[in-house]
Amino acid sequence: MSYNDRRRRRTHELLEKAFLELMAERGYNAVTIQEIVERAGVGRATFYRHYGGKDELFLRCHEAFIKRFGIYPPVREELLAPEPPATMVAAYRHLAEVRPVLSPILLGYAKDSGLLLRRMRQSCARRIEESLRVAFPAKEETVPAELVANFLAGAQLGLLHWWLERHLPGPPEHLARAFHRLRQGVISAAFGPAP
Repeated sequence: MSYNDRRRRRTHELLEKAFLELMAERGYNAVTIQEIVERAGVGRATFYRHYGGKDELFLRCHEAFIKRFGIYPPVREELLAPEPPATMVAAYRHLAEVRPVLSPILLGYAKDSGLLLRRMRQSCARRIEESLRVAFPAKEETVPAELVANFLAGAQLGLLHWWLERHLPGPPEHLARAFHRLRQGVISAAFGPAP
């Protein structure tokens, strides 16, 4: 990795960390770009060199979360295993921890919630589709991977919305297990059961 790549990654880490801290303290709507750059210790020009605005930074944080936890491993056996992958359980535990930050956005209280939710769903669907295409060859599809991915992304966000709205009515492990079972049914119907 080159020096410029390391520097770019470090800048992203600083900005994302500052943004998430400020959102936890004050909520999405109250955070300004000026506060983000001050907390991160970078200039406004640097911020705009990397992100088009606060919404884009939020979406990048979301994408980093999905990538970090690997909720949709591109491995057929893991997607169809009896129990959810450990990374999925860890992701739902993390979501419970960051509930104060996510709730305003997922429940529609943030100013740009609609746009952010739509872009989150699209980002999730893209990643899910990539995983499905690796795990299941196209010739095995009975339902197009793009359709399955968009269905699962919408279902996942809907389930999270319900869980947050009900103030976490069950432990994250139960939610991960339930969603994994529902996901298995959809994937099995679209691509066939595990070999």
